[in-house]
Amino acid sequence: MKRIALTIPCFLLLITGCQEAKNKAATSIFEKSVEAVSGKKIDMADVDNIENNHAIVDVVLAGENLQPLFKKSFGSITASKETIAITIASGETRQDNILLGFTGKDLTTSRPISGKKKSEGGNEFTFSMMKVTEQGAETLISFDAEGEIISISKNKIIIKVKGNLSSTLYADNPEKWKKYEGTITLNYPVFQAIGTSKEEFIY
Repeated sequence: MKRIALTIPCFLLLITGCQEAKNKAATSIFEKSVEAVSGKKIDMADVDNIENNHAIVDVVLAGENLQPLFKKSFGSITASKETIAITIASGETRQDNILLGFTGKDLTTSRPISGKKKSEGGNEFTFSMMKVTEQGAETLISFDAEGEIISISKNKIIIKVKGNLSSTLYADNPEKWKKYEGTITLNYPVFQAIGTSKEEFIY
């Protein structure tokens, strides 16, 4: 289930990242496809305000604020009781992206929803980032991370994050990890729930 939930935003970006997202036939096909794979009903996202969808990534990574990189970005959230996957894709090409993940027994009962990397008995949180450079794609993952969703509504989600990012090459070299900390705000994100309703997550 976790793998399904984390991959859904990628498909969602392809379908909702343009005007064709408003096509009811395409939405119906997507809904049936996800239900067939997951075996659960989905609460389809409202894409009426998709033109207002943008994320503010006020996060400092190794002394550099990521906000200019994600100036024109697109946010989506897919939530089930056990998993919340949040994707932020930058620019018109959507090449650079950030993926946040919360997992737990029942996230609808957590207020606020928070988690840590390799949490013992609590909710877990993951943070990863892919940047496209002249040398190719650079993927950074968190070897320690903390995240907290300050608030959730249908039109805005505010998340605090902090930790350290690095490529897998430096997993055993903490001195080469890059510290990050800041706030991510999703305005009018594509928001859908699986096996429950969006209202279960709003606070």
